[in-house]
Amino acid sequence: MSVDKDFVPYQEALVLKELGFNEPCFGYYNSGVKNPLEVEYSIPYDHKEYLSAPLYQQAFRWFREKYNLRGFIGFRPNVKQFDHHIYDMLLSGIEYTKQRTMAEFNKDPLVGTYEEAELACLRKLIEIVKKMR
Repeated sequence: MSVDKDFVPYQEALVLKELGFNEPCFGYYNSGVKNPLEVEYSIPYDHKEYLSAPLYQQAFRWFREKYNLRGFIGFRPNVKQFDHHIYDMLLSGIEYTKQRTMAEFNKDPLVGTYEEAELACLRKLIEIVKKMR
């Protein structure tokens, strides 16, 4: 596993905790050390210096299960960049995929790598949930 590619960054993990994320994780950030981005791979005792470090897949699953929000990462081959899409998938209890116009589609942020798109998507999901509260 790679800290940079697999785990949600420290700041976003902190916000997820504030939003109610409380799932078991493989790693924990130790905010008591100089570099809080170092992931501890052993489950710590109940200690205030530790923060759950979810994998991206755990965070995306949590948004699906708790808020019925799904994020999609797409690739635009004509510009060789990635983008992300957020859909609210609940309408009167029926799941659907919102149809968007090409103008709406083109407003999605473009990023260079899949990992950048994943982080941008996560941040957008966080923003949506904060507005819901």
